[in-house]
Amino acid sequence: MPRYSGSKKISRTVRRKPPILLPKPELLAKADAFGSNRGLLHWWSPNAAQKSELNSPTQIVLHAFRFAAFKHRQQTLADGITPYFAHVVRVNWVLRDLFHIKDTPTIVAAILHDVVEDTDTDIEDIEDLFGKTVAQYVDLLTKNQALPKRQRDREYDEKLVSAPETVQIAKLADIYDNLSRRIGTSRLPSTIKNARRIAAMFKPLLPSKRGLTALNHVELLISEIEQAGLPSKPKDRTPAAQPKRPRTR
Repeated sequence: MPRYSGSKKISRTVRRKPPILLPKPELLAKADAFGSNRGLLHWWSPNAAQKSELNSPTQIVLHAFRFAAFKHRQQTLADGITPYFAHVVRVNWVLRDLFHIKDTPTIVAAILHDVVEDTDTDIEDIEDLFGKTVAQYVDLLTKNQALPKRQRDREYDEKLVSAPETVQIAKLADIYDNLSRRIGTSRLPSTIKNARRIAAMFKPLLPSKRGLTALNHVELLISEIEQAGLPSKPKDRTPAAQPKRPRTR
């Protein structure tokens, strides 16, 4: 897997790092949940032996939430108040409850979808902690910040086009939340433009029922926002005299 370099959008505030408990390597090895592309299938096989609760996919999802919360702990959304981790939770609620994706590696990757791009985490760290499949999915959802913007965006689109369907739907969940939380902000027009572009790019790639469900929700949200004429707050052109905040979105 490529190791990303270049600038990372992380807080410059120096704080004492709280300890974080991560899944024990022997537990993950015993669970065999992410050691291969087929590992998780054992959990849903009707003939599979009863597994320990401590070794379940649920426990790995909970570890992923804790890891993401720790990594994003000093970051806020654009209001400068709401913890950035709220976006992570919202994306996963949309992915599971609105788009009906229950695939555990995709859920874990969605939880971790910004930790490489916006914190001091590498893809190799994700692979070490959560396995190869999750690391591959996170990589597909990550822009390479070391590249110039145009090249970075072009490479990102190419990765998304070739991604598994559930990863593409995870991206649509990210877009759905971005649209929802930017209503009334100056970023709404550019967010709608990007959402339309991604939806058009995915449309021929998502012919399944769940793919069409996700696309329809995104397109309907865009349409209703525009029909309602929800205002966008103009950008504040006043020079800021405040110190830099941790990374916001």
